[in-house]
Amino acid sequence: MESLRGGLSRALGVGIIAVSVVFVSSCSTASVNESQLTLPEKNEQRWVLPLDQYQWPLVDPVFDAEQVIVASCLAKAGYEWRVVLNEDGAIPQDSWSDAGRKLFSVGLAEKFGYGNSPMLDQAQARMDADRANRAVSQQHPEAVDACFEETAPILGVADGSAYDLAQQIGNLAYAEAEQALEVREAAGDWRACMRDVGLPDLPEVPEEMPPASVDMGDGGDAIDAPFRSGDELHVPTEVRRVAVADASCRDSTGYTTTFYDAEWDAQVEAMDSRIDDLERFGQQAEEQRALAERYLAENAVSP
Repeated sequence: MESLRGGLSRALGVGIIAVSVVFVSSCSTASVNESQLTLPEKNEQRWVLPLDQYQWPLVDPVFDAEQVIVASCLAKAGYEWRVVLNEDGAIPQDSWSDAGRKLFSVGLAEKFGYGNSPMLDQAQARMDADRANRAVSQQHPEAVDACFEETAPILGVADGSAYDLAQQIGNLAYAEAEQALEVREAAGDWRACMRDVGLPDLPEVPEEMPPASVDMGDGGDAIDAPFRSGDELHVPTEVRRVAVADASCRDSTGYTTTFYDAEWDAQVEAMDSRIDDLERFGQQAEEQRALAERYLAENAVSP
């Protein structure tokens, strides 16, 4: 049940959510009737996108219920599986959108460099639990797999996920936005802005930052390093300098806004042709959440 166990990385809440990109050519010229779609209000700072409403939520009762079920199952076999439940009202921390996209701005660059805040609160407890649970998975893989398999019928989760279609559409929309002419032109402006920063291996596009010449001072573990002691001041001075310059150039050249608008438009166009399927899967996700919330209410565990 790998699709269920993928939630472990979400619970840890430290790494970057990578956007899986598949490069495709778009030949569609069909007009989009936005009046038929329920769209959120644009918010570039929080990187709100049309598909967010169909994406996997960061605060997910289905994941919490899976963890409780697995913990109970493994306890019967004599193994401990640590559970850190989301607190009521938990919201994404500074570096993350509501749909789990990594945010990047001058303010975040000054604070974290190219690192991130935890996704949710209770970061240290989640890291400790994840580390302990990974050890159990390595030592007793068959028992862990068997217990995860028990979660599917209880929570109505079939193979795959109700969120898979939204993820696939989002990936394609991201790829289309990345290749849009206006975005590529803005990337050229960003490169010109970044020349004075002095990077010998400046990449072609901002998404490839930071390059190898930027010493993260982390032994190759750039994502987690600033949070090993919970102290954001561990971000190296040079990393912060480059990150702030990067974020400033993205803003001053209009790259950030251009990419956001292109991705928004690509998602709207893609949603227009798949809205019935998205709504169907969205209903499936709601049903799974209801089952999970009921299970959690009936099988409360101590924090």
